[in-house]
Amino acid sequence: MSSLQETSTQLAQGAVEASETVSFWDNLFLDEWRIPFGDWMEQAVFWVVNKMSPVLDVVAWPFEFLIDLIVGKFLASIPWFWVVLLMMALAAIIRNIRVASFVGVALFICGILGGDYWMETARTIGFIFVAVLMCVIIGIPVGIACGRVDGVWMAVRPILDGMQVIHSFVYMLPFIFFWGIGEVSATMVTMVFAVPPLIRLTNLGIRQVPEDVQEAARAYGASERRVLLDVQIPLARPAIMTGVNQTLLLSISMLGIAAIMGAGGLGKLLFNAISNQDISKGASAGLAFLLVALVLDRTSQREGSDSAHLFRRIRRAWAHRRNPEALLETTGENAGSELEEAEYASVESAERLPLMLTFAGAVIAIQSVVLPWSTNAGKLSSYGRSSDVSLDGSLAGRSFNGMDASGGSWFGVSVLILGLVVALSAVVSYFRPGRGPRFLAADGAMIASVSVTALAAAHILARPIGDRLLDGAPDPGTGIGVILALVGGVIASLGAVRWMWLSRRAPFRPLTKKISWSRLLAVVIGLLMLFAGMFGVWNSDERRETIVDDEIQAQIDELQQEAEEPGANLAAISAKLISLRSQLYEEVTGIGTSDGVSAKGHRLGLWALISGCLALLASLPAVGLFGREDRWLWRWNAATAGFGAGAAMIALSWILTTLRSADTGYVSGVGAFLAFVGGAVIVSSTVPVLKEFKRERVYDDEILDSPAEAGPSASAVSN
Repeated sequence: MSSLQETSTQLAQGAVEASETVSFWDNLFLDEWRIPFGDWMEQAVFWVVNKMSPVLDVVAWPFEFLIDLIVGKFLASIPWFWVVLLMMALAAIIRNIRVASFVGVALFICGILGGDYWMETARTIGFIFVAVLMCVIIGIPVGIACGRVDGVWMAVRPILDGMQVIHSFVYMLPFIFFWGIGEVSATMVTMVFAVPPLIRLTNLGIRQVPEDVQEAARAYGASERRVLLDVQIPLARPAIMTGVNQTLLLSISMLGIAAIMGAGGLGKLLFNAISNQDISKGASAGLAFLLVALVLDRTSQREGSDSAHLFRRIRRAWAHRRNPEALLETTGENAGSELEEAEYASVESAERLPLMLTFAGAVIAIQSVVLPWSTNAGKLSSYGRSSDVSLDGSLAGRSFNGMDASGGSWFGVSVLILGLVVALSAVVSYFRPGRGPRFLAADGAMIASVSVTALAAAHILARPIGDRLLDGAPDPGTGIGVILALVGGVIASLGAVRWMWLSRRAPFRPLTKKISWSRLLAVVIGLLMLFAGMFGVWNSDERRETIVDDEIQAQIDELQQEAEEPGANLAAISAKLISLRSQLYEEVTGIGTSDGVSAKGHRLGLWALISGCLALLASLPAVGLFGREDRWLWRWNAATAGFGAGAAMIALSWILTTLRSADTGYVSGVGAFLAFVGGAVIVSSTVPVLKEFKRERVYDDEILDSPAEAGPSASAVSN
């Protein structure tokens, strides 16, 4: 009933009533700053279900085909003894006769528990086989790619961390929304839960192959394909098989969750026994569950690991579920030597002028937030706040600075924060070169300066709404403050470019001299997300006066009255309300509901995409297409990060502006969220290069072996 009330309330909510200002220390203050993440995801789900159903069918087809073939047409349809003999033969081929005998006895016990238990046992074996097969098909190639390409591993590793840290109850929801209740969605969730150890251990096994063995193979003329197939994969086989075994154990542990999602098997019998408190049925199902787990575990173990029994491996797998690399025994000692103490290179006269120019631009940008950013009405706040476009002329003639909700709002706040970052970068680099935080340097100033420029330009170019919402409403004007913010951002950006050109920074270790296609791919993915975000919903207006007319209200009232009747089917009524809301998302043409590019919206998505396109252009030299000198790559990666951060900050500032000033029922859309993530992906692609560069160290000539080695200079520069 609660979901029904929530859905109807969202559809039928009225205008916001005046209320007293809530204190910052009051818990009710949090409701005024609620991040509409749930609304974003709901918009995305409705859009995917309505527009991409053929794609969902294509994704589901392999799972449906394998489950129907292996479970429905094979294991569940042939006599039980053939299944036992087949599993024994498989165990004998993979392991040995002793393990095969154990498999036969264990499955025979599952059979004599009863026909129902055997059918669920067969379904369980088939379900696990499909899940592990899909994990192997996806996990091993991804793990090999991670082991051979550092860029792929850096992109995949955060995803694996999320898959292992987030509880399966969280990510099972989208699978249910897209593919419904049943074995298909349960198999997908099981695969997501179980595949990370296989990818991690495959990656680790490939990386642990001795480098001298690989070089010897290449020296004898082996191609990279032969090195992979004849050297790396065979030597990494123990790690890969350990990954398969851990994946199988994790798949078994998901049988209970799969039963909750509507899958059959022994997990379903256990779930029913617990629900009905049936001790007899629960004990029999538990015994069958244990025996199946033992059979699959023993069969999948690699030779030489029999000393570790099942329970010890389960305990180790659970203890190392977030770092399965620790399951492999590694040898070797870390050797290294401390760098000799030295001073960081000081800021020389040639570097001071661009540094001061960058600082001056930052000061202009910071001061701009106290000057008018808009006049007569809120330029962006008017989209979500009715009072900003009222006909009484209460805002006519007034001006609002960069911190006001009707002025710059979070665009101004973001400019202030980024301007402070630029100013601090200049101050710290001047007085304490090399000793401040890593991001307070020339490249950090470059990224923040470009972001300031992008934010100010987007605010100036954003399309106002006041003159098109109500006839006679005041037209928001552009104030001098935002123009100064743009000027300050441009000055700081030009200064930062020259500063980076002269800054004495070098990589801690030499960068690779190959073209980094993986980083270019990351930028392209980020740009595609910006493109999708531009056409996605940037503002969703569900205020009553916008979307609920008399006809729709009559439908809502009728459904609510029907729900109050005795014996009403609440699930069906809730489904009707959800369907009505989904239809409204498609049909609503209110002023406040738009994407990021159409004429009826602010077009912030367009300017975010343009910033992303500039990031793509900057990434071409940043990945080494037009030169591979270390400092050249560093400068262009900073420019790429600046444009990517600019796109992300445009989307984030709009989201926060909506949270700050919009009426209840008006929220930012999933398009803005996608644009923010796309910009962040672009920035993340530059981190591997930017983090390597540090301030150069200067060593006195007395530490050199001889005066001749010191050269004409009195000092030597090293990093």
